Amino acid sequence: MNRFLLNLRRFGVRLTADRRRFAVLCVLSAVALLFWTRLIVVKRIPRTALAEPEAHADLGEALASTDTPGEPVEVVLPGQPRRDPFAIDVNIFPSLLAAAAPAGGVVPTDPKHAADPKAALSGLRLEASMPPAIAVIDGSTRRRGDTVVGSEGLAFTVLEIHPRSVVLDRSGARYVLRME
Repeated sequence: MNRFLLNLRRFGVRLTADRRRFAVLCVLSAVALLFWTRLIVVKRIPRTALAEPEAHADLGEALASTDTPGEPVEVVLPGQPRRDPFAIDVNIFPSLLAAAAPAGGVVPTDPKHAADPKAALSGLRLEASMPPAIAVIDGSTRRRGDTVVGSEGLAFTVLEIHPRSVVLDRSGARYVLRME
């Protein structure tokens, strides 16, 4: 085995020592790879499907019996589409506030029963910030002006994004969420 490797190494040195031999080796290798690929492609020709004559004749008879050729067909289209193709379907993509709302589905609005914003803010985690544009809060990418929902269902607005902190707003009060 060692003798074989030694001879192989000597052969490689001989081929690469002369530029002409090395160029010929490279060209022959490229041609060999092209032929090898061609053999693989030719060997694995995709099979084509052909329709059986009986099935084709049956389809033609069915079409001929229902409509006469050349007769115009009237198609009535609605004036407006039934749905907006660019609208986001709330069943597939529920809104952020609805997804983060408490289990009851009701966010308290009474000031006496309102949740503490600091407690709701403590449930949020700043994972990354790329000032001045993007911050990652609880795994979601946020930009300035986006709404972030705290653990108690309170909504905060992203005002500013700093290198290791984000300034959030809730009803005019500002809160700072820092990266741990």
